[in-house]
Amino acid sequence: MVAVAAGGRQKMGHEKLIIRREKVRLIDILSMLLLRRPLTSYAFVDASDQTARDLGDAPAGFLFALGQFIVYLLGKAYYPATLIGAALEFLFNLVALNGGLLGIVWNTFRCRLVIPNREAPNYRTMTKMIDGRTELRPTSPGFASDGCLSRLNFLNAASLFGEAADLESGGLAAAQAAPLVQQEYSIIDLTVMAAEMAYENAARVEDVVINCWKLNFVGFYNGWNKYLNNDYWHTETTQAFVMTDTAEDAKFVLLAFRGTEMLNMRDWMTDFDVSRKGMGDMGNVHLGFLKALGLQDEDATDALDAFPREAPPAPPQGKHFSYYQLREVLRKQLEKHPNAQIVVTGHSLGGALAVIFPALLAMHEEKDILDRLAVVVTYGQPRVGDDKFAEYFQAKVVKATGAAYGRFVYRYDIVPRVPFDAPPLSMFKHGGECVYFNGWYDGKVLAGDAPNPNYVNPLYLLSKYGNALGDLVKAAFLWKTAGSEYRESFASLLYRCVGLIIPGVASHSLHDYTNAVRLSGIASSKKV
Repeated sequence: MVAVAAGGRQKMGHEKLIIRREKVRLIDILSMLLLRRPLTSYAFVDASDQTARDLGDAPAGFLFALGQFIVYLLGKAYYPATLIGAALEFLFNLVALNGGLLGIVWNTFRCRLVIPNREAPNYRTMTKMIDGRTELRPTSPGFASDGCLSRLNFLNAASLFGEAADLESGGLAAAQAAPLVQQEYSIIDLTVMAAEMAYENAARVEDVVINCWKLNFVGFYNGWNKYLNNDYWHTETTQAFVMTDTAEDAKFVLLAFRGTEMLNMRDWMTDFDVSRKGMGDMGNVHLGFLKALGLQDEDATDALDAFPREAPPAPPQGKHFSYYQLREVLRKQLEKHPNAQIVVTGHSLGGALAVIFPALLAMHEEKDILDRLAVVVTYGQPRVGDDKFAEYFQAKVVKATGAAYGRFVYRYDIVPRVPFDAPPLSMFKHGGECVYFNGWYDGKVLAGDAPNPNYVNPLYLLSKYGNALGDLVKAAFLWKTAGSEYRESFASLLYRCVGLIIPGVASHSLHDYTNAVRLSGIASSKKV
């Protein structure tokens, strides 16, 4: 029974399980595996009274202990990985900006060596070193083009895969298949490229949106996470950008969230974290993702105290909480463009934020914004909540607005399979169905989760490593049959070699998601 606070607001303090990962020791992980003590007896567990009663004497179990061990290792690797990542990124940019290794020697000799600048529009993160494509893929030949997006249709699973299907129990069904506005490019191609571009710095995003895509750049935004203030030196941890098709009378406003950065162990720790917070009608939601958007009080006993509707005055001067800042940006854009509708996307952690963001709009009854939501598309999205959250998102976001929702998963990508689904301790579930791609980029709609949902099933071991080797071989020769666009860089092939050790990490690359979208025919057969 859900308690109700004064004013009819739902209380949720009885639903809280927080793992204080800074307190987790190796001896604790061994204890969870060998002694099978009740989880709530450990000092690193912060559970509300009701949650403690619900869990009772339930031991941690293998999956829970494994998740904590992975988070522990990621924490230890944070500083080395940060240094290695920065060095690799600098080196790849140094080589690229000087035209190769010989170019570095020649430019040094001429005293014209180009030194990479992380804030410059020609600087690329490792994500774009792996997949350097920036051009959008046009729709099928013969479709009229005027150099900008002019029409937009909704994604329809039946037309994509040649069979009747509806994602999220109708989220992408024929009811939403009627044209909204026509455009030159597929919304799926646009969203996968936007999700990838969100990893870049503000100057590069602006340059590509304006000069390559010929669209209107609205802004690049940094979100402040108050819970990481002391640990990470006032770092703004959540990034997103907004664009429209035109500067005047736009037909869509696109919001893209940045996801899990390749060698940012903090992001990976967040993906694996099983801490959750009860949010009233929304159900239990991943605590780390809530914090990334601007959660105000993890201990509040009321959902609207934990995440108030009105923007709090708490951030230091010049800082912003992502949810509130982006909500106002969208509101202003919708006022400026009365015919525009909203598209939200993201990859990895960014996909999780792309789902929770509209759910928070629904909780705050932001009807003026939510009613203009057209599409939510995520790539490699981790689990973000329990069954109740999935039902809430379906009812309050998908059905209430008529928005389309697509969740794309490539092969054995590890991120859509975390946090581990291990009830009653870890209660994370994906909502609805997923668009699943195999190694040959054939897409199909699966009921429920993707194969090997917790990633660690030994029955899939040979398949995972076989697929990783197949992906590496295929990547080396794909361009010969698919075209020069699919020629892979040295950085991409090197990253695929990681898959020979941890297959699910290599499968998380946006390079494969872009290939899947384009080679499956989604990007050209249906203008969404």
